[in-house]
Amino acid sequence: MRNTLLALLAVITVMVAHAAYKLVRLPFRLVGGLFRHKVPPAQLTAR
Repeated sequence: MRNTLLALLAVITVMVAHAAYKLVRLPFRLVGGLFRHKVPPAQLTAR
């Protein structure tokens, strides 16, 4: 019984950590997405 509860607690902990990571990363991805379209790609042509 205790092993089952520990396994369930581990799964819930991993899920919460993953959700928190996604929430923390979301604003940075949005800001990066806004600026990504405005910067023209650098042309690297060898002459």
